[in-house]
Amino acid sequence: MVDEYELDPTLLTSYLCQAYLPPLILDESLPPIEHFARAWPRIEELDMDFTRLIRQVTEIPLQALQNAVRLYYMGFENRLRVDWENNRLTMPCPGITVLSKIAMARLSVSCELDFLTALEHFILGTAAEAVRTIERRPFDEDELKFNLIRVSSARSTKKLWTVFSFGPQIRPTGILRPGIVILVIPPWLLGIGDLKEFSSRRVQFNPNELDREPPGTTAWSNATKLWAMLYDTCRVSAYRWFVVTTYQHWVFGTWSVEWSGAELTAPVPFDRTRGMSIVEMLTFWVECSRDMCKYWRISADAPRHD
Repeated sequence: MVDEYELDPTLLTSYLCQAYLPPLILDESLPPIEHFARAWPRIEELDMDFTRLIRQVTEIPLQALQNAVRLYYMGFENRLRVDWENNRLTMPCPGITVLSKIAMARLSVSCELDFLTALEHFILGTAAEAVRTIERRPFDEDELKFNLIRVSSARSTKKLWTVFSFGPQIRPTGILRPGIVILVIPPWLLGIGDLKEFSSRRVQFNPNELDREPPGTTAWSNATKLWAMLYDTCRVSAYRWFVVTTYQHWVFGTWSVEWSGAELTAPVPFDRTRGMSIVEMLTFWVECSRDMCKYWRISADAPRHD
C-alpha cells in the first residue's frame, strides 16, 4: 500500500517517484542498432604516455542501490512542497503534469544537438531543480545546475565527446572533489550490448590495457574506448561520481580514491526501473556526489599485488 503522502501532488517525493522519461522519436536517417553499435573510429587522443590506473570493476547490485534511494527519500516525509507554477520540473507525471505540444516536439531527434536538448530539458533540468528544492537553494544558484562541456582535442578543434557536470566549475582543491560527471552518448552510437560489455564485472584489467589502443584486429571495442574516455574525464575533473547514459539506458557508478577501482550498475532502461524512476536515482546520485547524502560511498581501491 502506498503511503498517503506519496499520493499528494504537492510533494516533491510524490512527483519524483512517478515522473517518467518519455521515449525519444529518432529520425529514420539515424543508423539503427540492435545490440552493438558500429565500431567507433580510432581516437588518437586516447593514446596516453601515462598509465590509466584502473585495475578492477565491481558491480553495484541494483536492488541495494534502490534500497538506499528509498531510505533517502523516506527521510523527507512531507517536508518538500512543490509550487506547480514552477515550470522547471519538466518530466511528465500521471495526475500531476502532462507533456505540452512544445515539449513533445523536443522528443523528435535527428542529430546530436536534438539529443542533448531533449536530455537536458527533461531529466537533467528536472534533477537539478529537485536538488535545489531539497537543498532549499534558489534557481539561479550557479553551482546547482548541469553544465555542458564539449571535450575537444588539444591537437585540433575536433570535438571528441560530450559530458555534463554538476559541481563547482573551478579547479579541484582537494582529493575528493564534490560533483559528478555525466558522459552522454547518442543511442545510435552506443547499443545495449556495448553498455553491458562496459558495465560487466572485471576482476583485473591487464597491465597497460587502457593506455594505448593496439593497431589492427586487436583494436579497442566501443566499451573499452568508453572506459578510457570516462577515466580521462573524471580524472581531469577529480569527480569520483559518474553516470553514463544514452537516454535509453543509464549506468550509475563511482571511482575509488586512488582511481584503481570502479563500481557501477548494469544498464538501467529509462522506462523499466521496477518501481523507481530514473530521476529519483539520478537526484540521489547527485546528492551523494555533493556529500549531501551518506547512504552510499565511493568504490574501494583495487587490492594491491606487490
